[in-house]
Amino acid sequence: TYLQYTQTQKALEQKKQEEEKHQAEQERNRKNTPPEVQEVLNKGNEFLDKIHRSNDAIPGEEISAKISRMELIVEKIFERAQKHPEIIPDLKKLMNYYLPMTVKLLDAYEEMDQQPVQGENIQASKKEIEDTLDTLNQAFEKLLDSVFQDTAWDVSSDISVLHTLLAQEGLTDDDFAKMKKN
Repeated sequence: TYLQYTQTQKALEQKKQEEEKHQAEQERNRKNTPPEVQEVLNKGNEFLDKIHRSNDAIPGEEISAKISRMELIVEKIFERAQKHPEIIPDLKKLMNYYLPMTVKLLDAYEEMDQQPVQGENIQASKKEIEDTLDTLNQAFEKLLDSVFQDTAWDVSSDISVLHTLLAQEGLTDDDFAKMKKN
């Protein structure tokens, strides 16, 4: 029992150190981030918090899964923006229209869901919002993919150069097959 206790204490201490290290890293990132970029990231985090609170307040597995997916995608977009501030201008519509509208829809859903009587209009509106969440998730996934476009181009270019160099050196499978035939 004592051994388990000491192991648990060590694990707790290690977890605490990791959290402190993570917080220190985030603080360093904040200090190194230009103010205009940090402003966008802070606003994005506010939207994420609102989405998360809505997810907590709205019961239901299916809609919760959709909202959780949205949280993850949007979080990844902002993580990318923090590492690559040059994409911030590409997030203008996300920040000024899509996220505010998303929060507004989630607030409306939450309000309708709390009504004791779920009439035809409320049910139809809730269904429409649920369907719109699917559309928003697809759009946010495309946006996330687009913020990685430059990296994808760089990778593709690097791979092309690598294939060319390997072929020139006679180190690709096709070249080995040709050498065996000779």
